[in-house]
Amino acid sequence: MGYIDHIVWAGMASLVAMLVVGGRGIRWMARQGWIQPTRYEDCPPLQPIQQSKQGTPTMGGLIVLAVAAAVAAWSGALARPEGRMVLVTMIGLGLIGAVDDLVKLSSPNAGGLRCRPKLLAALGIGGVMGWLLSDPSLGYRSIDVPWMATQVDVGLWWIPLAMVVVAGSAHAVNLTDGMDGLASGCLAIAFAAFGLMALFNGTQDPLGSSRVVGIWSASLAGACAGFLWFNGFPASVFLGDVGALGLGGALGVLALVGHAALVLLVLGGVFVAEAGSVILQVASYRFRNKRRIFRVAPLHHHVQLGGVPEPKLVVRFWIISALLAAVALSAVGPR
Repeated sequence: MGYIDHIVWAGMASLVAMLVVGGRGIRWMARQGWIQPTRYEDCPPLQPIQQSKQGTPTMGGLIVLAVAAAVAAWSGALARPEGRMVLVTMIGLGLIGAVDDLVKLSSPNAGGLRCRPKLLAALGIGGVMGWLLSDPSLGYRSIDVPWMATQVDVGLWWIPLAMVVVAGSAHAVNLTDGMDGLASGCLAIAFAAFGLMALFNGTQDPLGSSRVVGIWSASLAGACAGFLWFNGFPASVFLGDVGALGLGGALGVLALVGHAALVLLVLGGVFVAEAGSVILQVASYRFRNKRRIFRVAPLHHHVQLGGVPEPKLVVRFWIISALLAAVALSAVGPR
C-alpha cells in the first residue's frame, strides 16, 4: 500500500469505525450516568439554552480518541517516535480532561478542576514534547514561515514555543466546545488540512515525519467527522473536556512535528478567535472597571445572544474554518 493510500484508508477506516461504535458507546455512557451537568449558573442569558440540552451524555471524546488511536496504530503511525509523542500528548491531556469531567459529574454543583492547574499541566506536557523534539539533528526546531517558502530555526525558543502551542491549542479547542458540533466540525476540517499538507510534503520529507502527520491527521479527521453523526444539532452526546483537551493537544503536537506552528494560527483561526475573546473579556473586566467587550465569552455565545440560531451559527463557523484551512494550505508549499 502506497503513502497516499495509507493516509486515505486511515481516514476512511476511522470514519466508519466511529459510526459503528459511536451509538453503543453513547448508550454505555448513559448507563454510567455520565450526563452533562447544568452549566452557566453565573450567566442567566445562557441558562434557557442550557436547559434544552439536559439529559445528554458527555465524555464522548473518549470514543473519538480511542478510535483515532486504534486506527493510527493499525496504520503504522506509532512506528516512529513522533507518532508515539502524539499519542502520549493526546492521552496525557485527555486524562486531565477526564478527571475534570468526572469531578463535574461528582455532584450537581461541582465546578471541575481549577483553570490554573489544568493550564500548568498542559504547559508541562508541551514542554516535555518540546524537549523530546529539541535535538537540532532532528530538524524539528525549524518552523515554516507562511507565504515565504522558507523556514526559521527558533533555537532556544523551541521549548517555550512547544509549551504555548500545545497548551494553547488544547485550551482553545476546549473553549470552542460549547455548541453542538462546533468544536468537532472545526477539528475535522483542521485535521483534514494537516493531512493534505502531509500529502504535499510526503515524497520530499527526508525525516519521514510527514507520513506520521498524515496518518494521525487522517485518523483524527475521520473520527471527528464520524462523531458529528452523533454530535450534530441536536447533539446525542458531547465531547467533554476529555475530548476537547485531548484533540486540541494532538492538534498542537501535529503542528510542531509538521513545522506548522505559525500556520496553525491561520488554520485554527476559529480556535484562536474563541480563546482571544475570552482573554479580552477577562482583561477588560479586570482592568476597565468591570466593563465587557462581548455580551458573553467565548465568541460563539456572543454571536448566539445576538440572535443567530445555534445550527446556523455552527455551520457559519464551519464555513469560516474551511476558508481559513484553504488560506493555510496556500501559505505552505512542498519542502
